[in-house]
Amino acid sequence: MKKALVATSMVLGGCASAAAGEVSWTGFHAGINGGYGWARGAVTALPGDTLTQSLSFGQPVVPALSASPNADGGLGGGQVGYDWQFAGRGVVGLEADIAAASLKSGASMPTVLFGMQPATFDVSRNVDWFGTVRGRIGFLATQDLLIFATGGFAYGRVSESASVSLPLGASNSIGNFGYAFACGPTYGATSCFAGSSSRIATGWTAGIGGEKRFTQNLSLKVEYLHIDLGSSSYPVAGSLNAGTPFTPSFLNARSTATIDLLRAGLNYNF
Repeated sequence: MKKALVATSMVLGGCASAAAGEVSWTGFHAGINGGYGWARGAVTALPGDTLTQSLSFGQPVVPALSASPNADGGLGGGQVGYDWQFAGRGVVGLEADIAAASLKSGASMPTVLFGMQPATFDVSRNVDWFGTVRGRIGFLATQDLLIFATGGFAYGRVSESASVSLPLGASNSIGNFGYAFACGPTYGATSCFAGSSSRIATGWTAGIGGEKRFTQNLSLKVEYLHIDLGSSSYPVAGSLNAGTPFTPSFLNARSTATIDLLRAGLNYNF
């Protein structure tokens, strides 16, 4: 955090100073932003019913699984806000922004069914847009350079999928306790378990930054934000032939998603 603040000050400090005279930071602003983000988080699948929790050769039918579909990519959008200058060098404000992102990723890990049959756990995640509503508070290092901390509410679209599959050509099935699954060419299903989720995730954000006025109306800001979009759960249901008198077995998938980003923004100050 300290290094990010120093870097922000150096970048902004290199910009031309605002025109001579008083610079007021009180008022509305609107602008555009762009930068780069790193999305992190894990998808964990746990046995979800009496079938997947039961023991077969000393192991659950499907053991606990975890994979991390991490991604990085560009992002860009816009922001609006209002600032109020007080006590000479103090500035407080409120800002809302929204951005499109290209944070798509997938991950795979080996696993087993029945404690011995090789299988693969595959997950994917896409964060294609997000936004924040934040307060910010800072001080004027110079008349035209604001250093600030910021934090508040975050939201975004998070889409995910998870599946457990056998090797090409392999088949297997099991049924008990009123639950069952059947997968592979013999049963016409490519995945033993599959599920997906698409949600508007909500959480929190916090960060630091700096903003430099190079005219009374135009300013450039650079900021770092950490965004936590919380966690969610969704079922990863087993495959079954049509008409099978069983309830599809399932796993419980639980996921977390965070984004760390660096971006610059150009504001017009009214």
